[in-house]
Amino acid sequence: MSVLAAILLAQAPAAVPAPTQPTEITVIGKKLANWKGGVFKRGGKLMCRTERSTGDAQLDAIRCGAMLACVRPVEGQIDAIMGSDLNKATKRKRFDALLDSTKPCLESYEDAAVAKMLARRAEGPASR
Repeated sequence: MSVLAAILLAQAPAAVPAPTQPTEITVIGKKLANWKGGVFKRGGKLMCRTERSTGDAQLDAIRCGAMLACVRPVEGQIDAIMGSDLNKATKRKRFDALLDSTKPCLESYEDAAVAKMLARRAEGPASR
């Protein structure tokens, strides 16, 4: 091998091995994808219920917090749809469309809350 080839080979970046463990953020995303629950009203107050937990109480709280924060601004519209004389299928269609409109809010809320949670966890138990 020529000296130039040896120098170039020595300067070439080493191949980065593929990660063998999923990153924490990937695991969190999968857990949140499996979460099941929803918002409902009790005594005129908007509430959140977890039906299938992520297995992490903080993630469950983040999801419910996001749902409450993002659905609350359209609560009046939801009440109007549900209180209307529309048939059940039409109500469901309008309700689902309204909830779809909250997805950017949900994603933004969850991204920020998960980032804070991960930062606190990285700092250790004293930061919690």
